[in-house]
Amino acid sequence: MGEFKDAIEGYMNSADSLSRRNVHPRLQKMFEMGGMGARFERAEGQYLWDSEGNRYLDFLAGGGVYLLGRHQPKINEALMDVLSMNLPNMTVVNASVLGGLLAGKLMEKAGGRFSKVVYANSGSEATEVALRFARQVTNRRRFLYMEGSFHGRSYGAISVCGWDDMRVGVEPAMPTCTPIVPGDLRQLRRELKTGDVAAVIFEPLQGMTGELIDASYLREAEALCEQYGTLLIADEVQAGLCRCGEWFLSTSWGVRPHIMTTSKALSGGQVPVAAVLVDEGVYDNVYSGFSSGLMYFSTFAENNLAMAAGLATLELLDEMDANGMAKEKGAYIRKGLEDIKERYDCIDRITGTGLMQAIYFKDSAQPQLAAQQKAMMAVDGGAFAAAVNVDMFKRQKILIQIPGPGVNAVKILPPATCTQEDLDYFLNSFEDTIAQFYGRKGPVVSLVGGVVENVGKSLGKFLPPGLVSKDLEEKKTSPSVS
Repeated sequence: MGEFKDAIEGYMNSADSLSRRNVHPRLQKMFEMGGMGARFERAEGQYLWDSEGNRYLDFLAGGGVYLLGRHQPKINEALMDVLSMNLPNMTVVNASVLGGLLAGKLMEKAGGRFSKVVYANSGSEATEVALRFARQVTNRRRFLYMEGSFHGRSYGAISVCGWDDMRVGVEPAMPTCTPIVPGDLRQLRRELKTGDVAAVIFEPLQGMTGELIDASYLREAEALCEQYGTLLIADEVQAGLCRCGEWFLSTSWGVRPHIMTTSKALSGGQVPVAAVLVDEGVYDNVYSGFSSGLMYFSTFAENNLAMAAGLATLELLDEMDANGMAKEKGAYIRKGLEDIKERYDCIDRITGTGLMQAIYFKDSAQPQLAAQQKAMMAVDGGAFAAAVNVDMFKRQKILIQIPGPGVNAVKILPPATCTQEDLDYFLNSFEDTIAQFYGRKGPVVSLVGGVVENVGKSLGKFLPPGLVSKDLEEKKTSPSVS
């Protein structure tokens, strides 16, 4: 173990160059062009430290994975305990004791109609399982999905993704997937009446838009699905497991899906794991024959480390009262953001709930800012949000994200472990970023070194003479920029 640790520490200095050469270099380049090329070397709780010793507040949390912060001691201890026990693992021919324990606890927290759990390795894989089961159970081929939804990046998951941009290079996707407008019961009823819909899939809080789906609509959707023999699939991969102040949003609203997926936070941030919760009717139908046990089987999905991470995570969520923390801290963030919105007219609305919220932007009435926004939006619908995102990263040392392609919004996924000081620092930093965009330079300069170099001609006519070229030159000659 000591030799391996020494080897890893030796590789740390070359990690960036190795990633650029061997692991998705174009993704690395994309972040660098956006001014987000910091090399992180240490992580703990809600913080990351880069190679220069700067501390960053992590309100991205691995895309929702680190609800409990990074390197939680209790989760690490559980993993080390399991490793030290030399338990049989992935024997295929025996049930996993740890998997049975985790399944029982998940169904207890979920409520609803669930009686069985099938494991997967990621949210995307869980979506694939849910879609396959729905076709098997109903002997139908069509799926309905919500506009603005996101269910993963594998083929079936992309096919029920409510973003055309996500399908670039994938088409033809599954031809039997139909988008519907969230909240439109008349459209839903019309589609279900055709009798060919295997399932309706939804996120109670959409990961790419930050929009909550109306609870009463989902309850009506459940009733319609029952009426027309269609399954209802809830995707709680990101919103579930206390992030939004409930164990699972959909079941807390009184919705009873036939299938529900969850992942991300279940991992404790350490071992990939996902779970597909199904009701007895679904399970019995899928596995109806003697030889149907291998209808779905995933080699690594029920491994001991994944199950231990899930068990330790659920126990810790209970001990910490993560639901209460998400509600309290989420409400504090929402009030702070709403107060900032009253002072700055470029903020349109705040969406989401708990520790999963999004801030949408609109054109300001301030002439200079409005001119820059117009130019930026002509290039990309999410360019102003990108400027906010980059400034929060580079200047404020806070990680947030743009939720979806072309979405003029930023999204936050704070860990439940963040302190009052962290919340105040985020709110003060966010306001500082927005306030400085009303100054002479505006949001365009935040993107200098990336987008501005590519679209400078488009932006130039909207800006004070020489501003873009001057700031580009400053960035190029600055000793802090490699």
